[in-house]
Amino acid sequence: MSDQDVDFSSIRGDWFFHMNYLINAVEQTQKLQQKLWRQVKAARDETGAVPVAQDHLVEEFIEAVRMTHSFMDDLIMMREQRPAKASKKKAGKKKASKKKTAKKK
Repeated sequence: MSDQDVDFSSIRGDWFFHMNYLINAVEQTQKLQQKLWRQVKAARDETGAVPVAQDHLVEEFIEAVRMTHSFMDDLIMMREQRPAKASKKKAGKKKASKKKTAKKK
């Protein structure tokens, strides 16, 4: 994440679009992470240790973990910017008033 403040006013209306995008990105990154971890485990040496010394596979796995961490920061940020829900009481009053006007006619 950057240290700059982000102006959310331009994306507030698209909050659900961005949340769905974030969910998809997390799922795809976790799939990649699991795939890479299986490959890292398969490359263990005879003592059972995973290859950590300058192995490109381990580097890819670490990058996938970092991406997942970054998405969790984004998830926290999106949670803080969630639009307010409409009150159920107000919606119920509108329905009740429509029923009363219909009965009067």
